[in-house]
Amino acid sequence: MNPLTNTLYDIAIIGAGVAGSYCANALQQAGYQVCLLEKGRGTGGRASSRRLASADNAPQQSCDLGAPFFHQEFPQLTKDIDHWLAAGVIAPWPVADNDKGLAFTGTPSMSALTRYLSRHCEVFSSQRVSHIDRIDDVWQLRDERYQLLLQAKRVVITAPAAQSAQLLTSADAPQEWLQQAHRASRQCRPQWAAVVSDEGDNDSLISGLFNPLDVEHPVLTKIICDSAKPERQATKQRWVIQANLDWSEANKDIKAEVVAEAMLAAFNDLLTAQTEIKINAVIATPHLWRLGRHQTSNQQALSMPCDPVSMLWNKECGLAVAADWLGTGTVASAMLGAQQLSAAIIADKP
Repeated sequence: MNPLTNTLYDIAIIGAGVAGSYCANALQQAGYQVCLLEKGRGTGGRASSRRLASADNAPQQSCDLGAPFFHQEFPQLTKDIDHWLAAGVIAPWPVADNDKGLAFTGTPSMSALTRYLSRHCEVFSSQRVSHIDRIDDVWQLRDERYQLLLQAKRVVITAPAAQSAQLLTSADAPQEWLQQAHRASRQCRPQWAAVVSDEGDNDSLISGLFNPLDVEHPVLTKIICDSAKPERQATKQRWVIQANLDWSEANKDIKAEVVAEAMLAAFNDLLTAQTEIKINAVIATPHLWRLGRHQTSNQQALSMPCDPVSMLWNKECGLAVAADWLGTGTVASAMLGAQQLSAAIIADKP
């Protein structure tokens, strides 16, 4: 197998989610030659969007099956958020505001933000990096068969904790980083999510399920009206439903069709409790986020909520980590970690 490219990059970033895309944009602007390697088919990570089946000649529809929005938790992100608003890749969603801060969602989908941030970088999709080794001051990135993918002077890891732990088994990575990733991976929970659409001719607004709704139910924990988000052009009312974490854990190995039946029944139960309107609810195949919910492994993030440290950087070996699991476990925490890391790398530029 030949490498993806013979280019020796200044920085290779593993993971094209929010943190990876943010780092790629900031470092590319600072003059580094950067590439992104993503195991999925496109950017976004857990802020990715799912395309939905549509009729012939109908506009392509999508929904945010992962993170539905993010909050402006940290004042350090204000300048970035203002820039993204001006670029039209995010928009305020006031109904989702809470005590963490103002809420924002991507437009026309959450993955619009990561596509915007990665637009000037080389992105290698459907490429899972399983091993990293450092030889003569150059990092070798390899796949599960230990075949060389590409080489870089520095590596930034922005993957979930369990996948980061696999990469950090490298003899060239700091041992304490591996231990921290292992601790975080033990705190990660799977979560089922699915899309429910109203396929009937009902034109009435189901106001009880219009705003993001946290629910107490044995199966479901949250209902988000995806079609109500700003700048969506949905032709039907559509919701993303997220399953209870305990229920997801207990049913993580169950067939998707069985999960779909249980989640749709729970949605109909809640719909009956919230409104008298009856709809023809249809559910799409659920998706299991096996690494869906992270709790922080960083005690400093808990003790310093206004300025958590959400990244790791070792200048000597040219290795770094930025991820939500190093901070408070939120999308904004991933952004803050990427901002902190990018600034640290740029400050160390010769």
